[in-house]
Amino acid sequence: MESVPGKKEQNLKKARQMVLDANPAPQSLVLFPEMFATGYIPERAEELAENFEMGDPTAQMLKQLTQETNCFILGGGMHRISNGFANRTCLYTPSKIGSEQPHYDKIHPFFPEQKTFVAGKEITLFKIQDITVATSICYDLRFPEMFREARTKGAQAFTVQASWPAARNEHWETLLRARAIENQAYVLAVNNVSADKTYIGNSHVIAPDGTYIVRAVEGKEQVISAEISAELVEKIRKEFPVF
Repeated sequence: MESVPGKKEQNLKKARQMVLDANPAPQSLVLFPEMFATGYIPERAEELAENFEMGDPTAQMLKQLTQETNCFILGGGMHRISNGFANRTCLYTPSKIGSEQPHYDKIHPFFPEQKTFVAGKEITLFKIQDITVATSICYDLRFPEMFREARTKGAQAFTVQASWPAARNEHWETLLRARAIENQAYVLAVNNVSADKTYIGNSHVIAPDGTYIVRAVEGKEQVISAEISAELVEKIRKEFPVF
């Protein structure tokens, strides 16, 4: 999706409508790009950051959306903490409405974040239906050891929620496929688009053997979807046992 910088209410309304229009199957996993509610503007964190644990506007919308769709939803943004900010994504789970949401804080803050954003310390895995999913955010993609550690902990799929610029699109595509191939895991990658073409999307779902299951149309605001299978992950790992 295209997130208008700083227009939180407008972006939340659009994000909600895009999901409702897509009508995802119940119990699906829905992903939003990095900082989808505000746009990628970490320099404005003091103005725009929220407390996702306190149920601020983004959290309220995502919780409501889980109830409306009966889906798991992974979304977040700039989260206010005692000593600065965290780039956080939270898992909103329809069966756990009202309880504390599992979350992941970006372990590798990008250069514009490094002055005020605190690096996360823990790899986070979730169970979605029968598949184990590990989360990552944008710049994390460049650090293969993080994905390998998640794989050793049981990850069968990786999510990559990003604001990855078009200037480094070749890196985006190459690294996504590499993370899938070297770990024999799905990669579910969502990126934003912008009117000025700074961001061109190129969201993908990549299979554990590195083949594309579905690819977004470059530069277009859209929803893509795919079915993934824990059985396929284990079949590929058994047939080609690199571990």
